[in-house]
Amino acid sequence: MKLAELTSSDLIILDQSYSTKDEVFDAVAERLIKAKIIPDKVDFEKALYAREKESPTGLENGIAIPHAKSSAISRPVFAVVRSTTVIDGWESLSPDNNVSLIFLLAIPEKSAGDFHVELLAKLSRAMLNKDFITSVKNATQVEEVINALDRVDATEKNKATTNEHATSKKGLILGVTACPTGIAHTYMAAEAIEKTAKEMGYDVYVEKQGANGIEDRPSKELVKKADGLIIAADVDLHEMNYYAGLPYISVPVSTPIKDAKSLINQVLNHPDGKFTTVEDDEEEGPSNKKKSIGTEMYQALMSGISYMIPIVVGAGLMSAIPQIGGLLYGLKPGTISNIAYATSSNSILQFLYNFNSFGGFIFSLMYPVLAAFIAYAIAGKVGLAPGFIGGGLAGGLIYTVNGIKDHVSSGFLGAICVGLVAGYFCRFLNQKIKLSKNIQSLKPMLIIPLLSIILVYVLNLYIFEPIGGGLNKLLVDIIGQSTGSYFIAIVIALATAFDMGGPFNKAAFAVTLALAADHTFPMTANILGCIIPPLGIGASVILNQHVFKRDIYDDSLVAAGYTSFISGIIGISEGAIPFALRDPLITIPLNMVGSAIAAVVATFFKVKIWFPIPQFWGWPLVEGLLPYLLSLLIGVLFVAIGNIMIRDHIAKRKIKVSKKQSVAV
Repeated sequence: MKLAELTSSDLIILDQSYSTKDEVFDAVAERLIKAKIIPDKVDFEKALYAREKESPTGLENGIAIPHAKSSAISRPVFAVVRSTTVIDGWESLSPDNNVSLIFLLAIPEKSAGDFHVELLAKLSRAMLNKDFITSVKNATQVEEVINALDRVDATEKNKATTNEHATSKKGLILGVTACPTGIAHTYMAAEAIEKTAKEMGYDVYVEKQGANGIEDRPSKELVKKADGLIIAADVDLHEMNYYAGLPYISVPVSTPIKDAKSLINQVLNHPDGKFTTVEDDEEEGPSNKKKSIGTEMYQALMSGISYMIPIVVGAGLMSAIPQIGGLLYGLKPGTISNIAYATSSNSILQFLYNFNSFGGFIFSLMYPVLAAFIAYAIAGKVGLAPGFIGGGLAGGLIYTVNGIKDHVSSGFLGAICVGLVAGYFCRFLNQKIKLSKNIQSLKPMLIIPLLSIILVYVLNLYIFEPIGGGLNKLLVDIIGQSTGSYFIAIVIALATAFDMGGPFNKAAFAVTLALAADHTFPMTANILGCIIPPLGIGASVILNQHVFKRDIYDDSLVAAGYTSFISGIIGISEGAIPFALRDPLITIPLNMVGSAIAAVVATFFKVKIWFPIPQFWGWPLVEGLLPYLLSLLIGVLFVAIGNIMIRDHIAKRKIKVSKKQSVAV
């Protein structure tokens, strides 16, 4: 493909003044309509904003590459927009990126596969071409931009392809790059390594693990000749045992873009070590990268929680649907779980009972999945089986299967401990047990599962269960006291509201869910802490715009405020993040205090929410809906009015300081 053929003079906009992303999208949409590439703005802009929600499209050096995929787009094109002013609030991978140059892609749905990725990759590589960027930024005529694109196409065509023959006397550098989206930074990092290595006189070959999977993998012959391996990645890599034995360094994917030369010198002179992977696990990254035990355990825990959350959400929905169905049939809340409905003459009630039991079954998988993926994050595939089985023990499944009631299992704490032990023990066995090639398969299939499963059973029976069960019982006793309930509600609300979808939020969710699963403590405080920050911030913008009318929010934050309010209605905390990033010392404390106040009010009125459903459609399942809505309103108004008052006070203070300085001058 040729870049110059995918745009036109009508789609190149130079030296217009745009202050928001909306204005840019609107201007490009107008041009595309005139060119008969799209019929109207609606579907096109909807596709653009849908992509913006997935991950930042801003890069570095003032550049952004937004893109839309839609069946309404007639043919693939891209527009170039150069703004005379910096566009506010454009989310970028580099925090200090002030966007003013935009390459906007419009891709038909039918071309959304390899073609889309190839175009993005080619543009991303062009972003590292200083001559190209300088030409576009300095162009006075549209034709100069077209000519710059032609030169990029010519450079791509004439690009040296001598890597497979490695003729440089200096040596050969290999690289592997990968970023979360698998597009922009993956190819930009690869281009930076390739360009710099060649300038330094080295042969170079870089593998890209991007949206199209593994691309440009070097031959085994090149791997044997290589002097070093640069791994630039922000995600887990695949099939990395291919590079075992090479001197390597591992860095974030953005590092080569900023300074590839120092990385090449480092991998040649001071590598992190010889690259190895956990044997028999093709998806494991470098196991000998120096990392503190605390960091590794924390990352493993977060990994386990992230895999557990979809199970929990599914379980909550599968349990909530029959509960709501029971309410429609006039049943009291929670009574659909009565075993009498299992043999009811009403087939619908019988179905709802079984559906509710299905939700309970999914809940029982919560601890096995948590422990399994904690172990997997540490040991790879060999950790899955003992982790899953140990998690089942922690969740008390063995007692459920055998009909033993009223037994306190090790629960959430036990599942975490089992996952960590299984992970480290399996990794130890995998690294230390050496077998001949003829019987190598016995290690992952027999020896490691046998020893690790026995270990987690014994440890759970004699250590985790007595300790974890005792702590669980103690927690139940504390919660049974009114003061204890208030304390736990406040702590959960504070942690949930602190980072809006981040690690503290997820940890609070996991702990609360564990308590709610046993009907020990409801999820009320967690749900309030989840939705009050986005609702409060959104309400702040709306109230200020229509009631208080203070000059405290710019246009980009006003738009973000409405988005935040909508996200709060559907139970998404992340809508408040733009405000927290802009003014963390105002936003975060208000979110936390507002959530804690609401949690105290809800606890006082004995509001109970047992299902992880923060959205408004979960309201029928709330025990004490009116006091719940009251506590929610109090928390939202505290955050909203608090933001307005504090921001207005700061704005007025700045004006006074400015006036004093003017008088002094």
